[in-house]
Amino acid sequence: MAKKSAISGEYIITVEDSGSVRVLKIYDNVKGSLRECAEAKNFEYDPNWTTRQFGSKLIKEFGEGSEATIGEYTIVKRDSGSIETYRTYDNTKGALREIAEEAKFEYDPDWTTRQFGSKLVDFINDNK
Repeated sequence: MAKKSAISGEYIITVEDSGSVRVLKIYDNVKGSLRECAEAKNFEYDPNWTTRQFGSKLIKEFGEGSEATIGEYTIVKRDSGSIETYRTYDNTKGALREIAEEAKFEYDPDWTTRQFGSKLVDFINDNK
């Protein structure tokens, strides 16, 4: 269960009841994230494919049913046929640094991931 969370741009930061921190990025530029996935797998693609075509082909090649996970990325084909992508971060602290820079939040590099995540969530929520 989430103790607290914040949304900053495409990022969702969640501080769990246990204190652990998760960062999720939901892409506005889905086609760009599909290119990142394809390049990570050396998957050849046609730049003229639509987002639906591109996502469907990646799911068919690397996934099962209507979903594929490629590294930190997950591609989902909705019932409507639309494609969504999101990324979970193995390096949570690195993701927090990215978000902090975008949000103009000054942080202490000695903070633990839990301290950093909690303070960044508070900062984002206080400055909406």
